Amino acid sequence: MHQPPFVVGKPVTGEYFVDRESELERLLALVAGVEKGGFSNSVLVGLRRTGKTSILENLAVKLKPNPRIVPMTVNCYGVAAKSRFAKMLVDMAVISYAQKTGDKAYLKRLVKATKEKARAALKRISEAKFSEFSVKIRDREVEEDSLIEDALGYVESLANEKNVFFIIMLDEFQDIVRWGDDTLKRIRTVVQGQKRVCYILSGSAITIMRDLVYDRRSPFYRQLVEIPVKKLEEKTIKEFLKKRFTSARMRINTSQIEKMITYCDGYPDYVQRLGLALYLALGPGGSITEEEIDRAYGDMILSLDGEFENYFAIFSPLEREILVALATGRIQPSGIAREVRKPIFNISKTLATLMNYMIIERPMKGQYRITDPVFADWLNNRFKPIPEQS
Repeated sequence: MHQPPFVVGKPVTGEYFVDRESELERLLALVAGVEKGGFSNSVLVGLRRTGKTSILENLAVKLKPNPRIVPMTVNCYGVAAKSRFAKMLVDMAVISYAQKTGDKAYLKRLVKATKEKARAALKRISEAKFSEFSVKIRDREVEEDSLIEDALGYVESLANEKNVFFIIMLDEFQDIVRWGDDTLKRIRTVVQGQKRVCYILSGSAITIMRDLVYDRRSPFYRQLVEIPVKKLEEKTIKEFLKKRFTSARMRINTSQIEKMITYCDGYPDYVQRLGLALYLALGPGGSITEEEIDRAYGDMILSLDGEFENYFAIFSPLEREILVALATGRIQPSGIAREVRKPIFNISKTLATLMNYMIIERPMKGQYRITDPVFADWLNNRFKPIPEQS
C-alpha cells in the first residue's frame, strides 16, 4: 500500500516538515545550554495552523538522543481551571521522565506516595512534593495559584533529584494569560528561580503573546526571546506540493498548484489537508484537475465541520454574529453594525478583542476580515444569505 504523501491531524516530522528549520534551529540554540545554566526561555508566536506544534514536536525529536534532557509538552488550549493546569504539569512531567529514562521504579514509588500509610516513610524530596501536591489538589480550600507554584516546583525538584533537565513547552499559552497578571507574576517568580527547567511558551493570539514579551506592565517583560512563525511563502508551498505529489506519482501543473496556494493562503495545515483530500479522491498516479481541486476543497471544509463547530462555540453571541457578518461580506463597521443590529460603539470593543486574538485583522483602515480564510468560507457556507433578486 502506498504511503500517503500528506499528514493531517497531528504534528508533522521528517519529510512532511517543511520550511521551519530556522525557527527550530533558533529554539535549539536557546535551550542548548540548559545543562550548563546557559539557556533562555522563549516564546513561539504565530497564527493558528501555522505549524507551531510541529516545531515543538521536532524540537523534542532533536533532543531525544540526549539522555539528560526531558522535553514535555502541555496543551493549554481550553484549560479553564488552574488546578487542572497544575495537575497536567505534574502528570506530564512524571510521564515524560519515565518514558525518557525507563525509571518504572519511580512510578511505583509515586503510587505509594499517594497512600496515607506510606507518606511517613518518604525520604526523597520529589516524592514528598508529589505526595503533598496530591493531597492539596483534592482540597477545595487550597488556593489554585499555589497549586501551579507547587506543580512547577515539583518539576524542578524531580530534575535535581534525578540529575536531568526539563524543557517545558506550553502550547496555546494565551489561555493561561487570560487568568491575569497576578497568576502570571507567581508563575514568573517560580520560573526565574529555576536552574534545571527551560520554558518555551507558544501562542496563536499574536497581540497578546507579544504584549507578554514587550509590554512594560507584563510580568514577563524582557524575560522571553520571541521566535515568530509566519505563514509559508508561495515558493516553499510550490516546491513542497511538487515533491509530495511526485512521491505519489500524481500529476499537477503550475496553475493547479497556484489554485491550491490561493485556497490554503500559506497555512501549512491547510496545504496538508487539501493535498490529502486530492490524494484520497484520485489515488496514487492520479491526474489532478482544477475541478478536482475545487471538489477536494469542498470536501476539506466538510471534514473540518466538527472542529469548526467546536471552535465557533467558544465565542460569545456578539462575537459569533460579528464573525458571520464578516464571512458573508460585511467588512466595514457600519455594515457589521447593521447586520448584528447593534450601534457601532457597541461593537468596537468586540472588534478590538477579536483583533487581539488575531481572529480578525484589518487589511486597511476601516475594513476587517477573518484571518483564517477557510474558517471564513465555512461560516459563509453555513450562513450564506439568499441572493437578492434584481
